[in-house]
Amino acid sequence: MTRQRQRSFQPEVFLTKMGAKTMIVLFRQGQSICSQGDASNEVFFIEKGQVKVTVKSKRGKETVLAILHRGDYLGSGCMTGQAFRTATATALTRCRILVVKKQEMMLALHNGHEFSDHFIACLLGRNIRIEEDLIDQHLCSCEERLARALLLIARYDKIRKPTTVIPKISQETLGGLIRSTRSRVSYFMNKFKKQGYIEYGKGLRVHSSSLAGVLQDSMFSDLRASRPS
Repeated sequence: MTRQRQRSFQPEVFLTKMGAKTMIVLFRQGQSICSQGDASNEVFFIEKGQVKVTVKSKRGKETVLAILHRGDYLGSGCMTGQAFRTATATALTRCRILVVKKQEMMLALHNGHEFSDHFIACLLGRNIRIEEDLIDQHLCSCEERLARALLLIARYDKIRKPTTVIPKISQETLGGLIRSTRSRVSYFMNKFKKQGYIEYGKGLRVHSSSLAGVLQDSMFSDLRASRPS
């Protein structure tokens, strides 16, 4: 499936045409979508909004795994036999979520080639980002990790349109996302602000083409491509 087709593909419409039973659920900011340890028997498709994915250890330490956007799937592990949720998903903004039961997803994937192409493309894209995150943690500085995180949040990938204003994300969340302290995040956020790379207000505005310069010498410099401010 080409990037243009993937961007315009509407799972809700396609599944409805196939006769699949789905449900639309609206979540307010801060509301839990699913929790670590819950039974895993549904797949969630983000139609609108941003979602924070976290995992908590037995000792209570919480780590931010990802921030997902419109067009991403949650809970796909149930399709491979995962019985319980391994992470918690929380709405960072008001969200509109398409909920599909595992059985309905299985039927749709077997009977709809266009839908299965779309689903696989989304999962492969997510896998690539996870691999990049792992490399990022080992080879990039805190400043570079934060710059890349902000760029990804502003324009999650080359398929989606850039986000002009990002709903406010706490420095604790950003710190967890890049595996750094709040104080380090605060330092570099202030530095980026002074350099004109970002703006604060009701939300967070990221000037992508300028901020990408931080990554010029890193292995993720290709993020600069196709990222207008």
